[in-house]
Amino acid sequence: MISRKHAMIIQYLTDKDTYVTADELSLRLEVSVRTIKRYVQDLNYFLYEYGVEIASVKGVGYKLQGPAKELRRIGEEAAKYFEGPLDDSSEGRISKIICALLDRSYTSAEELSDMLNLSIASVNKCMASVKRILREYDLRLAAKPFYGSKIVGEELQLRALMLHYAVKSDGDRLEVKLDTISEQEIKTIEEIITEALIARSIILADKDFNELLARILISVARVRKNGGLEKSKFQEDYRLHNYYLIQDILTRIGRKLAVPMDENEALYVSSSSGIVLYDYNTRMKLTADTQDTINRFVEEALTEVSLATGLDFRGDVNFINALTMHLRISINRFKAGINAKNPLLKQIKAQFPMETSLAALVAKKLQEEFAVVLDEDELGFITMHFGAAVERKKSASGKKVCIICHYGIGTSQLLAEKLKQRISDIHIVGTYPARYLDIALKADIDLIVSTIKLDQKDVKVPVLYIENVFSDEIVNEFHQVFQEQEERKKIFRTVFHREAFVRIAAETPEEAIRNLGRAMQAKGLINEEIITMVLERETMSSTDIGNLVAIPHTISEGACPSVIGVGVLEKPILWRKEEVQLIFMVCFNRKESHNFPLFKHLYSFIRDEGNVRRVIKTFGFEKLLELLDVK
Repeated sequence: MISRKHAMIIQYLTDKDTYVTADELSLRLEVSVRTIKRYVQDLNYFLYEYGVEIASVKGVGYKLQGPAKELRRIGEEAAKYFEGPLDDSSEGRISKIICALLDRSYTSAEELSDMLNLSIASVNKCMASVKRILREYDLRLAAKPFYGSKIVGEELQLRALMLHYAVKSDGDRLEVKLDTISEQEIKTIEEIITEALIARSIILADKDFNELLARILISVARVRKNGGLEKSKFQEDYRLHNYYLIQDILTRIGRKLAVPMDENEALYVSSSSGIVLYDYNTRMKLTADTQDTINRFVEEALTEVSLATGLDFRGDVNFINALTMHLRISINRFKAGINAKNPLLKQIKAQFPMETSLAALVAKKLQEEFAVVLDEDELGFITMHFGAAVERKKSASGKKVCIICHYGIGTSQLLAEKLKQRISDIHIVGTYPARYLDIALKADIDLIVSTIKLDQKDVKVPVLYIENVFSDEIVNEFHQVFQEQEERKKIFRTVFHREAFVRIAAETPEEAIRNLGRAMQAKGLINEEIITMVLERETMSSTDIGNLVAIPHTISEGACPSVIGVGVLEKPILWRKEEVQLIFMVCFNRKESHNFPLFKHLYSFIRDEGNVRRVIKTFGFEKLLELLDVK
């Protein structure tokens, strides 16, 4: 059993992904180096069963090593230790103090001590670090006798501090630490944004949605504290195609929450979020201006790439649109001083060296013409678009696949092109962020490929989860999914018979089994011996499983082939503990063991009570096969 301190070591090593010294861990946990070494020994004993270890290199430090899947699992286990009270480390305390000062005006050390459940000595000990962090943002603490301290400085810098500590966006999730906005208000704001996007058929990657939400939350919080913005802080070219949508969203939020959201706030959110709007039906950017300087720049840059490398992308309209839009975002972020972290940067650099070089050519030209300097993260995003273009081929008809990817449009396109290049009988019907899953499910699809876990209750098609979007192993997994799907269809079509789909009347489980069994016997599908065996099995333990379903069953060794009878009762009856109206009587022949996997597919279908009720209501054999996805 590990402690919270052990979990802190795992979390810290996971976040760093490099060697960390014992001294660094000692400062992080506020314990001695000797204690750190003991904790590492404890953890290695605990991690052994996962195939993971904390490797130690003398003079270098510690590093967490093992299979990627197990490392992620270990990280998730460690995270559970922090689902309750917030981190009590030195770093955690500093973060708490900054958030408390951001939420209030003047605040004394005594008030901070009470609010954060820290001693005054602990608060004072952290203040030097707080002041150092504020200096990095050109902010400072102003003190007032008998009142305490507050953070002062330029408004945009204060909002930048809030983005790092009070409203933290980590790609597909948002952590909000603002007392001035309630959870219900956050939900309301999120709903207003979503409604506005859907009303215009606009698609946003999950990370972009959270970037937008984060800026709006900060805008609302600052307006409530009279932290307004001057229009002179923004340039006119900040008003890109996203401005008018954001202005509309802020107007609705202002009315709903009674907060005056003016044009300056719309300019702030528009410029700092750096989002680009796509129509999820046409996949095109929503803007009327298609002949501006960025379009011309992309055309010239791709001409230079063609001359320098022999690779000509100028005929790839999808690539040109995606690259143009992303350069708009990159320029906007640079002007606003926004750094966008790329969660796949390490993998991108390792997997796409040639495409990274192409992105670097574009970045160099961008710097020469616009004095815009792109960092490694932005370079990685552009590399993804080149990666998609390099792998792009003509779409092929075949299995209809939808991609759910939370990393962004560039990564989604790369994943789509990888699948199309390596699998001949595939047609990508769309790529969507997880937030648009309900829209994706309305499409006629055979399979979902997803980078994140989905709520399975509304998903009626197979889902292939991928951990590494760059791995070719996805191709093997893809074929395996469809092979299993075809095997499932073959099994279901073999054991389900229209003649064994009947309405029955019964008052007891025994009567229901006999009546369904005799209907099947009359069609020559089973014999009296099998009915007796099913009844005997039922006496051992009841087969009612909830959702109005019972699955009485047996395995025989006679001449009768495997078959499943389906009986729909006129009204529900009490089986043993549960009410039952739909009966699957499973009669398997031991010689046909290849049919046994059917159970897990049948249970998957039964878990959805809506499916069960539809079968009962419609009483149609074809409807049953349709709902089982084996028609």
